[in-house]
Amino acid sequence: MRQLGDKVISLWIIGCGLLAMVSCTQQPQQVRKLSDAQEPDSALMAQLSFNMQMASAADKACSAWVKADTAVFALDDFGFWYTKTINIHADSLQAGEQATLHLQISELNGQLLADIKQSFTIGSGDLPVSINRSLKQMGRGEKMRIVAPWYTAYGAEGTSIIKPYTNLIITLSVENE
Repeated sequence: MRQLGDKVISLWIIGCGLLAMVSCTQQPQQVRKLSDAQEPDSALMAQLSFNMQMASAADKACSAWVKADTAVFALDDFGFWYTKTINIHADSLQAGEQATLHLQISELNGQLLADIKQSFTIGSGDLPVSINRSLKQMGRGEKMRIVAPWYTAYGAEGTSIIKPYTNLIITLSVENE
C-alpha cells in the first residue's frame, strides 16, 4: 500500500512539474506581415498635411514682415524672429523666477489683439514657445519684439481672443520690480 501511495505522490509531483513547465513557457509572438499593418489614419494625415502647408505659409508671411521692417531681427531655431528694442544688459531671468510681463499682441496687419500685464513664472510652460525662449535672453527692464508664426505662438487651437493659426507680433517687456 505504501508503494502505491509513493507512486501516486511521484506521479503528482511529475504532473505538477510538467504543468509548471507548460504554463511558464511563453508562446512566441507572431510577427505581423507588412500587408497586415493598419493603414495610416486618413484624418490625421490630412491634418498633418494641412498644418505643414499652414506652417510654410506662416514662415513666408513672417519673413516678408521682417524684411519690410527697419529693425534688425534674428531668426530663432524654432522659427520665430526677434529683436531687442531695449537692451540694458540686465542679468538674464532664471527658470522658476517670478516676473511681471507686459505683452502687447498684434496680428501681422497691426491689429491689436491683447494688451496684458501679468506675473508669470519663468520657464513654467504657461507661455508659448516664442515667448518662453525669448525670456531666456532677457532681463528686468528689457523689451523685445517677436514675430511669431502660429506654431510658435498660440497654435492651431488659438485662445478666446487669438484665432487659430494666427501669426503674431508680440512686444514683450519684463517689468522692473
